[in-house]
Amino acid sequence: MTDQPALEIPARLEAVVQLADYLRARCADAAVAALAAIDLELALVEAANNIVLHGYAGRSDGTISLVVRHKAGVVELELRDFGVPMDDGQIMMCRPFSLDDESGRGIQIIQSCIDIIDYHCAAGVNCLAMTKFFDPPAPTDILAAG
Repeated sequence: MTDQPALEIPARLEAVVQLADYLRARCADAAVAALAAIDLELALVEAANNIVLHGYAGRSDGTISLVVRHKAGVVELELRDFGVPMDDGQIMMCRPFSLDDESGRGIQIIQSCIDIIDYHCAAGVNCLAMTKFFDPPAPTDILAAG
């Protein structure tokens, strides 16, 4: 898998857009299918917002780092932070929610957009890995688009 340089941002809601912009550029560079790129961005923004709101609980001194890895038909995002860790198994839980609620749907959104989710915390570092599979463009599609 091809690693891109990590991007680190301050853990503030207004900085999350930098992660989305970075991901969009990496997806464009790697010719990631448009629908897969949208799913990745939505999951990334939800996860990063949850880190800011719940992991750092409004503290402004934290950071979030993003690494994007890709190869034909696969993109993996890795988010790292030093906030409060999630409970074991929380990211994989299916929880009922109300469409009327203004919050509480982030994990379900991430689950619906991502094919493989892995979360662990070690030595105070939270790591959320999200993998998305997609049909890569055929070589003739790439040539026609260029």
